[in-house]
Amino acid sequence: MNRCSQLALTVAMLAIANADFFAQQTTPSPTVQAPSATQIIRTRGDRSMSRTMQAWESAFEREHPGLKFENRLLGSATGMAGITTGAADLAVMGRPENANEIIGFEWVWRVKPLGIAVARGSLHREGYSPSLAVLVSRHNPLRSVSLGQLAKVLGCPADPAHEVVWADAGASGTWATHPLHAYVYDDQTGTGAWLMQTVQGSKDCWNWAAVREFSDQEKGNDAKRSASEQIGEALEHDPDGLAITTLAEVGSRVKTLAVAGMGAPVLLAAATVSDGSYPFTRNVYFYVHKSQGGAIDPLLLDFLNFVLSPQGQSIVTQTRDFLPLGREAAEAEAAKLHQSQALKPTAKQ
Repeated sequence: MNRCSQLALTVAMLAIANADFFAQQTTPSPTVQAPSATQIIRTRGDRSMSRTMQAWESAFEREHPGLKFENRLLGSATGMAGITTGAADLAVMGRPENANEIIGFEWVWRVKPLGIAVARGSLHREGYSPSLAVLVSRHNPLRSVSLGQLAKVLGCPADPAHEVVWADAGASGTWATHPLHAYVYDDQTGTGAWLMQTVQGSKDCWNWAAVREFSDQEKGNDAKRSASEQIGEALEHDPDGLAITTLAEVGSRVKTLAVAGMGAPVLLAAATVSDGSYPFTRNVYFYVHKSQGGAIDPLLLDFLNFVLSPQGQSIVTQTRDFLPLGREAAEAEAAKLHQSQALKPTAKQ
């Protein structure tokens, strides 16, 4: 299949993912329509953001009589499909866009979508883009680990014959010779793909001699055994294990390591997630269509500015599903938004 065919197929799959849009159409549209410039802002995307979105929208509507929001939040996959097909003005995402979504959007609009972080993921709630903790046995002597060390023990080995031991992660003494077993999310899931990219950048493999992956398991009656639960259980039964999962899985037999990125090791906490200093902080995003001239619908732009304002971020704190962006991070995202418009920043709300 040539590149043009692949891109066309990607766009078709994105459109099909947005089933809500197509269910409303009596006949297929011959062309993709540009986003609406009316007093309705149409959103598609992550259902876990419903309560926060409603709180933002209610506050914004009070200052904009006549404005209505049309929310259909069925999952992050429908967000980019929505703005690619023109069914939505705003994609609400619990994760960054992936390569196929960018390709599909660019194929239609000939520009990249504009993405801004609007909040941090939860500290520990499943399904709310939680930041990930690095967990080990409470008897393990390590107190911290770096992204570089994690890449060394988890990534594709330069020498496949080398057994991964705890010395590779920085342990000394008798623990240094213990074999290291790692438990992580399946790299075919959104969380697993994000973890792999955060640890290894563009490399796309683990060291399978040391790494075991987990994904959600169906239990029947629509119940699931989450990957996080399975990872936590594996670590509980393995003193030589290292798990990367949510804080919800911290039991009495395990402890959390501080993680070093470019600087000193940082512990996972609400404050370090909000300010972005913790390396495994996850964000939630808005993506919008931006014309080749750089313009965003003025009403939508006002809403984005509101969300990033101190008032908008205080709403994140009040709803308690996610964590707010720190002040510097919110200002940086607002500056990105204004730079995309080739406008000077407006006064803060």
